[in-house]
Amino acid sequence: MAINFPSTAGQATDGTFTYVAAGITYSWNGESWTAAGSGATATDLTVFSVTNAAASGGGSLAYNSNTGDFTFTPPNLSGYLTSVGVINNHTDVNITNIADQQLLRYSSFSGDWENWTPNYLTAETDPVFAASDAAAVTAAKITNWDTAFGWGNHASAGYLTTMPSRTTAQVTTASLLSTGEANVSITTPPTYALLKIQTSHAAWVTLYTDTTSRTNDASRTETTDPLPGSGVIAEVITGGAVTQLISPGTIGYNSAGTGTTYAKIVNKSGGTASITVTLTYVQLEG
Repeated sequence: MAINFPSTAGQATDGTFTYVAAGITYSWNGESWTAAGSGATATDLTVFSVTNAAASGGGSLAYNSNTGDFTFTPPNLSGYLTSVGVINNHTDVNITNIADQQLLRYSSFSGDWENWTPNYLTAETDPVFAASDAAAVTAAKITNWDTAFGWGNHASAGYLTTMPSRTTAQVTTASLLSTGEANVSITTPPTYALLKIQTSHAAWVTLYTDTTSRTNDASRTETTDPLPGSGVIAEVITGGAVTQLISPGTIGYNSAGTGTTYAKIVNKSGGTASITVTLTYVQLEG
């Protein structure tokens, strides 16, 4: 394709005298015309420019072949985590009395990530294996441990498994008139072995697997035993501030698998009182 360049007589020779043909800018250098703008044959890189646009979407890079301009649009990262900060400042993390060697685990019971001491002992922490240097723990000592306690490879692996300990859960009603009742919720594991029920005053206490079972049982009198499969876990009638043993122990659980035991508490003290009920149990499900 022939290009009819304009006359260069008297024109500047520093490249500022230009001519555009077929989208390509040519500049006069005093001897010849050279491509100086957009196009595959452009040679003057100073004619290109980049414009930074506001962040948007996943970002993009656009080029204007008429002007030689690039437009860079960075991605919008406002919805992403840009800093970590202190882990205990997160709303779903609950760390207290942190100690060396603890782990962070999620508890469906509390709905939080919590610091936790694993239920095992290592050769470094078990007082039976105490030594000024952990390397002093020898295979002979571990073998003697195996023989004495019959725990085989568990001790050889350097840990001892422990069982959950019994614990308590408590709830206190609002002030109740004599024979008045309250429906309450007690925070417990999803499944547990119930050992004791303690009352602060004379009371009739019934524990349920769910609220539907409690509603269906509302009209039953205290002299009538609950039917099997009715959702009643256990019930006691006390004459004062006493602890009633559940013998034999019974399995308590939430039918939906959440950490709540539902209860009905009836005031039998003969006067107005707030009744505190304490359950003693061993956790069976986390």
